[in-house]
Amino acid sequence: MADLDRRPRSGNPVTGAARGLLGLVAGIVRFVTGLFAAILVVHVVLELLGANPDNGLTQFVANAADSLTLGLANLFEVGSPTVQLILSYGIPAIAWLVIGAVIVAVLRVFARPRSGLA
Repeated sequence: MADLDRRPRSGNPVTGAARGLLGLVAGIVRFVTGLFAAILVVHVVLELLGANPDNGLTQFVANAADSLTLGLANLFEVGSPTVQLILSYGIPAIAWLVIGAVIVAVLRVFARPRSGLA
């Protein structure tokens, strides 16, 4: 039993747990921001395909998409309603993906094991 206590430990369990938690948070951030982008894209597709605006699913997606535009809807005024729709919801979709990628990258930096030089 004494030999087990003398073994060098491979890592600090608190640090390992914190890394695991940061990995979990990164996964959640990636999922949520991807979901937000998907809602915006689905809204564009439903509009382009002429979905019934009185349908409950269409209304839900439209309301959710309107709240996820980050204030970027109608950022550019163009003559074509189709291009306007794509820009108004496509730019925020891309923005959500970029926001998610940046947050995940920052979390990965903090989750990276530290060298013993500090």
